Parts: sequence; structure tokens; C-alpha cells
Amino acid sequence: MKAGVSYAVTGPDPFWDFYETEGWEPETIAVYERFLRPGATCLDLGAWIGPTVLLAAPKAKHIVCVEPDPMAYPLLLENLALNPEVAAKTTALPFAVGARDREVVLSSRGDGGDSNSSVMRPGDTGARWTVEQVTVATLLDRLSIESPDFVKMDVEGAEYDVVPMLIGVPALFVAMHPNLLLDKRSAAARLVSSLRALRANHRFLRATLAYRHHYVWDEDRRRFRDIRRLNLVRVLLPLPLRSSFLIGACLFTDERV
Repeated sequence: MKAGVSYAVTGPDPFWDFYETEGWEPETIAVYERFLRPGATCLDLGAWIGPTVLLAAPKAKHIVCVEPDPMAYPLLLENLALNPEVAAKTTALPFAVGARDREVVLSSRGDGGDSNSSVMRPGDTGARWTVEQVTVATLLDRLSIESPDFVKMDVEGAEYDVVPMLIGVPALFVAMHPNLLLDKRSAAARLVSSLRALRANHRFLRATLAYRHHYVWDEDRRRFRDIRRLNLVRVLLPLPLRSSFLIGACLFTDERV
């Protein structure tokens, strides 16, 4: 059960047991309760095995979700099949999203299926697959969707390429993974990738300044906190490497809480 609704699920029991507790992503629960409007078209990029699809289902009119990991995607489809009312309003596709339409290498630290597979980690030593990557524009065009109302994005580092394509969506909820931009295989690779990461981060933050509010969830105070001014400082001033980056999950919107 989540947010007062019960579902049938398959997949790793420890995860679903945790999903039912208050400890699972309180920031995600807060965002979906406050910003996902009834009747919305919801775009879920990086759906894994479906926890946020199920979370969106009571409110959303249509959910489009993508998950490129070939170990996770079948479980996503199984969880939809176990919940016919959710499946009826959901379109699930086995794509990665990125800056260009092309084939990419998705890699894992292990066997895959753990929600951490990424197209951004060249040093992974686990499973690797060639998958189709599409831009958001291509994805929406294929489904004849003009624009989503709410986007959740957890794409393991690809957010730096994808977010600038989504500016203007009323509610854009993004998990940031700046560490995945760093190539740690050698000192030279770390230096070059750090500079590349700073440029990507700067581009990301400049794009999101189009939104009036950048909300993070303050679990201690049980409220949203607007960090747009801090992100503006990150754009305008040179800061120590870690301080330059927005880390964690943030909701970008023009709506005032």
C-alpha cells in the first residue's frame, strides 16, 4: 500500500517492503501529493519496476513511462499487468532518453535491474546492453502527445542533457546524479570529466532558472524550501566543486507553494 492505495506487485521483496514505509522517498511522496494534478498527463523517465508509476496512478489520466534496463523492464510490465486499472492508463516503453536519437550502451555495476544502470558510466564492469535512446521530442511525437503536465526524471546522469529539452513543463521533478559525470579511471580522466561535468551542470542550472521556484523537501520541517536563489549563486559565482552542484531531487515549477 502507498498513499492509501493497495497494489499487487512483483520484484524484490525488500524493496517493496521498504516502499510501504514512511522512509521511502518522502520528498517524492510530497511532490506527487502537492504537484501532480488530477487528470494530468505524467511522463516518468526512468520508471524502473514501477514504484512511481503506481504512485501517480490514482491522479494521472495518462502515464508514459520509459525504462531501458532489460532486467527491470519485464518487471515493470508484470507490475502493470498485475494492476489492470493502472495498465489501462499507462504506456511503457524500453527506451533510454538523451540528447540524440541513437543506439547507446547502458551499463551496470552488477547484473542490472537494480535501478542504477546508466548510459553515463564508462567504467562499469558489470552487464552491458545496447539500447535505443530517443529524445523527449521523439518520444512525445511517437505517442502524439503535445506536452506532459508533470515529469518525473531519474535517469542516472542523463538529466543534464534531457532537462533543457523540457523547460516549460508545469512541474519538472528531477533526481540529480552529478557523480555519474565523473570518470574515475585515472587522474587525467577525472580532471577532464570534472571540467565537463561543471559545464553540464552550469548549462542545466541556467536552463532551470526559467522556473520561478526550485523546491526541495525539508523532511525535518515537513515543508518545501525554495533554493532558486542558491542555484542562481551556483550559476554566477565560482564555488568549490561539490558546492557548485545541485545534489538530490528538486521540483522546478512556476507554481508558488
